[in-house]
Amino acid sequence: MSKKIKSVCIDTLTAIQTDEYMTDRSKPGHDKWKDYGITIYSFMKNLHDLGFELVLILGSPGTGKSSGMRTLESKTNIWYNADNKNPVWIGGRQEYGTKHSPITPYHIIPKTYNDIINHIMGGIKSDMFVDNRVAFITGHIEAFREGDKYKVRLKTLGNLATKMQLEGKLETVLYSEVEVEGSTIDYLLHTQNSGYNTARSPQGMLEPKIENDFNLILEKLKDY
Repeated sequence: MSKKIKSVCIDTLTAIQTDEYMTDRSKPGHDKWKDYGITIYSFMKNLHDLGFELVLILGSPGTGKSSGMRTLESKTNIWYNADNKNPVWIGGRQEYGTKHSPITPYHIIPKTYNDIINHIMGGIKSDMFVDNRVAFITGHIEAFREGDKYKVRLKTLGNLATKMQLEGKLETVLYSEVEVEGSTIDYLLHTQNSGYNTARSPQGMLEPKIENDFNLILEKLKDY
C-alpha cells in the first residue's frame, strides 16, 4: 500500500442496528425493548479512542450521503459498506469494486460494529492509517415531536438510546439535502442547526450550506 488511509466511511449505522435486531429477535428470550441503539454510543467511543475525529452525516435514503466519498483522494479511504450496496457515483466501482466483488482493503462489508473495529485495529497495527484520521458515519433520520414542533434526529432503536441524545456528544453533525432546479441536481450538506434538526459544526469551520464533499470536510478539519 503506497498511501496511508486518511478516512473511513461507515455506511450506515442504521443498517447495522437493523441487522443486530433481526438476528437477536429470533433467539429464545428475545426482549423487544432491548436498547440496540446504545451500541452506537460504544461504537463511537471506540472510534474516538482509536484516534478518529467523528463526522456524522444524517439524511433520508437517496440524498447522497455516501456519495461524498467521490471527492476523496484515491486509495486513502476505507468504505465500511454495511448497507451492502454498489457505489452509484462516477468512478466508484473503479475505486471500491462492487458489493459482490469489493476491492480490499478499501471496501469492506461488515455485519457488526465489532467487524469494523477489529478491521481498523488491524490496520492501525500495520501502520495503515495517518495520525489525524477522520471517520465519516452516515445514518438515517426519524421525525419526532417536541412541544408543538416536529423535528428530525438520528434514527435509533430503543428509548434509552434516544434519550442519550447521541448527536450532542459530537462536534460535527451534518444533514444531507437534494436541491433540484430544472435538470440540475445538487447534493448538499447543512452544517448548522435549523431549529428543526440536530446539525452542528465548529464555529467558522464550514459555511452554513456546503457541497456534499468529504474531501472539503477533511481539509477543513485539518486546518481548523
